[in-house]
Amino acid sequence: MDEQEVGDEEFLDIAKTPAKARALRKSLQRLAGSEDETLREMARDVLAGRVGLRQAMRTGAYREALHERASVGMRAYEGMSAAERRAAEVEGERQLDAYQEEIDREKAERQQAAGRSGPARHEGRDWRL
Repeated sequence: MDEQEVGDEEFLDIAKTPAKARALRKSLQRLAGSEDETLREMARDVLAGRVGLRQAMRTGAYREALHERASVGMRAYEGMSAAERRAAEVEGERQLDAYQEEIDREKAERQQAAGRSGPARHEGRDWRL
């Protein structure tokens, strides 16, 4: 994508946790590359900040396209065995943990960089009144 994207924080009110917000943003990024023109347009508009996700869901064409995609996913889930479902849940939990670790690492890097680029400490030389 060539244009600036909104960050994870844009989705915190919906997702409730930073890791789930990141997962939602990454899902939208995948949809932005979708072959489905409607979903691609919706995802790109949301990621670019031209429309909020809740507003997009109130748009009939977007809502219908997402409902269809979700229905396909639900049918696939219902076709899984109990073991396959549990494996998918474990993988989802693992992915959320990985996103949280990524978020924590990025935060630590930002804090470290802010400490290095903060105001220079005066060394006490060349003082004049």
